[in-house]
Amino acid sequence: MKEIIRKIDIKLEEVNNLLRISNNIADIHIQSSMNRGYEQFYCVDRARNTRKYLKISDLVKYSGLIQRDYDIKVNKKLVKMQKKLARIAKDLREIDLSEIKAIYNKQAKAKKPYITPIIPSDEDFIARWYEENKGAQNTFPIEGNIYTERGEHVRSKSEKILADLFYKYDIPYVYEPKIKMNNGHMACPDFALLNKETRQTIYWEHLGLINQDEYAVKNLEKLHEYEESSLILGENLLISMESTKNGLNTKLVEMQIKKKINKSL
Repeated sequence: MKEIIRKIDIKLEEVNNLLRISNNIADIHIQSSMNRGYEQFYCVDRARNTRKYLKISDLVKYSGLIQRDYDIKVNKKLVKMQKKLARIAKDLREIDLSEIKAIYNKQAKAKKPYITPIIPSDEDFIARWYEENKGAQNTFPIEGNIYTERGEHVRSKSEKILADLFYKYDIPYVYEPKIKMNNGHMACPDFALLNKETRQTIYWEHLGLINQDEYAVKNLEKLHEYEESSLILGENLLISMESTKNGLNTKLVEMQIKKKINKSL
């Protein structure tokens, strides 16, 4: 809901900006009409109540008024759009779906097993999300003894840092889920995360050796495959990077977490 309101606010601001440009009204207008299949043009002065016939060759003299008349029509349409968007934004802000969730939450504990809430509770949704997004699906052996706070066996210290940050910020996540690409290939991103507010699944890939040519090319191909499967970088696909000289920047990771996954932080 907040994302919808944000987009409407952006559109409303665009309309307001256009209105500031188009607010320009005068009494003299250039009108056109059809007569026997031909367009005829007139300069109309409403203040003086006069109407002057114009030849097509005269129009160049009145190009400023023609542009201004166009701006006026645009202005009227923008005013209508502004009012509609403002009304929609106001109505949406008054809608609080938490009130619907509260009806279920206030039910007696003994009644809840017999009720299917129209909006699943956060707890039920998260539990179902974990059932649908199984972790540890990558069958390639994991070397070393690196474990997360939750006890997952991971492949690198950086992946442990990432997992522990997700855990710290109470973000539901699974390590190495399996997803099917549009080309039929099965991929195992490093993490699948759940944005609890929007209930969107976001995938996270950590690129650990970006300064090595072969590794970099391989991961660029992987990102391209993700994109062709509607996993868009910066939207439902996030990445972190490091090289042999520059380690994982946890501040950038936390910034992405707060911006894309848990805006309440």
